[in-house]
Amino acid sequence: MIQRFFRADESVYELVRATLDSAWMLPSHGQVTCLEPAASAPRGEDGRVYLGTWSTFCEYEDVGPLLQQLLDVGSVEEISEEQYRQAVEIQTP
Repeated sequence: MIQRFFRADESVYELVRATLDSAWMLPSHGQVTCLEPAASAPRGEDGRVYLGTWSTFCEYEDVGPLLQQLLDVGSVEEISEEQYRQAVEIQTP
């Protein structure tokens, strides 16, 4: 499977997480949230939250249109795997 990588400000990331949790009626069935909370998610030196996810997640009915809107207005930026890994490695001791 192909992965996709993104970065966004914490407020946008949390808004997306809350929107998807609400759409998917989470927490339920032992799943607390659809995405890792921003407080514990990887961050770059720029302070933005970094997310790596499977491309199929980005195609879900509730995710695809929202993601495209956020990409179109620049609230979320798609980044390379290398950019993502560099940000994650900075935080890994």
